[in-house]
Amino acid sequence: NDLMGLFIIYSIISIMQRIRRTSLKECYDDAINSMFEFSKSNIGFVKNKLEKEEEKMRNDLDKSLKDQDRVKTLVLPEKGRDNESLVHELTRRADKENKKWQSGKVSGTVYSGDESHSNLLNTACNVFSLSNPLHVDVWPSVNQFEAEVCSMTANLLNGDDENVVGSMSSGGTESIILAVKAHKEIYGKKRGITNAEIISGDTAHAGLDKACEMLGIRHIKLPVNSKTFKLNPQDVETNITSNTIMIYASAPNYPQGIIDPMEELSTIALRYNVGLHVDCCLGGFVLPFAKRLGYDVGEFDFTLEGVTSMSCDTHKYGYASKGTSVVLYRNKELRRAQYFCYPGWTGGLYVTPTISGSRPGALIAAAWTSLMALGYEGFNNRVKSIMDTTIQIATEISSIDGLYVLGEPRAMVVCFGSTKFNIYRLGDAMTKKGWSLNSLQNPACIHICVTLKTVQFVDLFLHELKECMDIIIAEGNTNIKLEGNAAIYGLAGSVPKGPVKELLKCYTDVVLTP
Repeated sequence: NDLMGLFIIYSIISIMQRIRRTSLKECYDDAINSMFEFSKSNIGFVKNKLEKEEEKMRNDLDKSLKDQDRVKTLVLPEKGRDNESLVHELTRRADKENKKWQSGKVSGTVYSGDESHSNLLNTACNVFSLSNPLHVDVWPSVNQFEAEVCSMTANLLNGDDENVVGSMSSGGTESIILAVKAHKEIYGKKRGITNAEIISGDTAHAGLDKACEMLGIRHIKLPVNSKTFKLNPQDVETNITSNTIMIYASAPNYPQGIIDPMEELSTIALRYNVGLHVDCCLGGFVLPFAKRLGYDVGEFDFTLEGVTSMSCDTHKYGYASKGTSVVLYRNKELRRAQYFCYPGWTGGLYVTPTISGSRPGALIAAAWTSLMALGYEGFNNRVKSIMDTTIQIATEISSIDGLYVLGEPRAMVVCFGSTKFNIYRLGDAMTKKGWSLNSLQNPACIHICVTLKTVQFVDLFLHELKECMDIIIAEGNTNIKLEGNAAIYGLAGSVPKGPVKELLKCYTDVVLTP
């Protein structure tokens, strides 16, 4: 009876905690989404209307996203094409599509663009094009490359802690998923937690949403400070429960480029004996050098005792080929918890460190080559130019009447909005001038992620931004027909998540269609 009573009390407390952390907006959204899902599947005229709208949307997206004169290959050719024609077609396509980022008008995406560096990486990929780290006996060098990339990255971030270890992954999202898996095992299962929870700010990367969805973890997503856009440590501490396995913080976050208050979060993680993952996918190869160069970026890495894992993308500011990231852990126990081990498989004893079995050794070789080619001196020079350009852009935008910078940028992202007009109009105006900036929401804003190409063309960016501002101010705010992102984000902000998810699925269907 006593045990039953304790169980009932525990259950009631758990339910009350869950209710306390579920906002009225979440309840409302869940109810609306449930009604939407039921209607689209069971009410005939609603289903028919949605199908017609989706067909129209698919056609519009196809026209805006794809070359209408493209030749489609839908079945395997009866006879293979000759090498020369294939190389010619590949080159023709690449030359056409590379022009945009080569112009310096793309936010993020291509972080170096230096031709000699790209050629070096291509050579590394070519030399190890057939390699696969799954086969250690065949390509031991690839495994050595991976271990050395992890060691070099850890050395930048671990405060001389030799216990810090890691592995490479296919990108930031997989690094996040692996870190969450490891924490669920060590801070969850081993403690008897069956309903694990992770706490983050609402600026956390969507990769965390993926991880929680895949691994059945409740994601406690807290609103960040509306002025600083930092995760509030007091809010985090208030929401920690017996089910909390990890706090997730960013250095910096993707939307506003803001670094969360790591020292306070580290203290809280230690106090409650939970994990602290630092998403350093953008900052991993910028912040360590910026700190050494004297820029104010604060503490963010394994020098803080409470940090238990970090994710750092080599394919961003490590200037490696696309498709590599590093996930680091405080100790070997955590890293072991990310492994996938299947001793009973009839195909033999099977273990892989990441989600993929086979992995492209060529990309691992390219990541190693990039770090070795640049060294401290190369990274210092690049980081200084990026940090100075970021400060220049933030300063100039802050001085433009009608615009304001969100938070205080400390890294490579400058995010800005407007209190005088729909900021997406400015983004669309810049698009017409050939720029690809990033549109964000909640609040409405756009950002530029500074790369080495941005450094080259920063004066052009600021000049054309001011030109677009003059046009928008002259147009005023009355009788303006919203188009492009202004219309899309206006729609997304006015309807429940269910219909927006259908829009996103429709978009992805079009992308995956020849």
